[in-house]
Amino acid sequence: MQRFRSSENGMAAIEIALILPVLAMILYVLVEGANTLHDYSTISEASRSAARQVVISGDTSIAPSIVNAVVTELPVNALTTTAVLSDGGKTVTVEVRYAYHSFFAANQQAEGPLPSLYTLTARTTMPIP
Repeated sequence: MQRFRSSENGMAAIEIALILPVLAMILYVLVEGANTLHDYSTISEASRSAARQVVISGDTSIAPSIVNAVVTELPVNALTTTAVLSDGGKTVTVEVRYAYHSFFAANQQAEGPLPSLYTLTARTTMPIP
């Protein structure tokens, strides 16, 4: 019985060493996914707000300033806003693109612009009465 116990010494350390990278990856995916959803929700709301204002005013040039006013926690230089009247002026489409940066890379001090992982796009189309 004593010999069996001595052969199990260190098994817990090996199990932790094997499972820790998997747990770290799951945590990374959860945090990064939550941040991506938050950022997409933010630009989606900005797109809707800009489309509403364009419908009210009829001026597509105000869309970028509305988006920049609504999106306060994202870097403005990573946003691109376009507003287009289509169908002979019957609808307006506002598209907001955001060059998404990793949650973990965004907290680092970088000398140049951070590389984007991918581009999030929110598009809203509304009819003009």
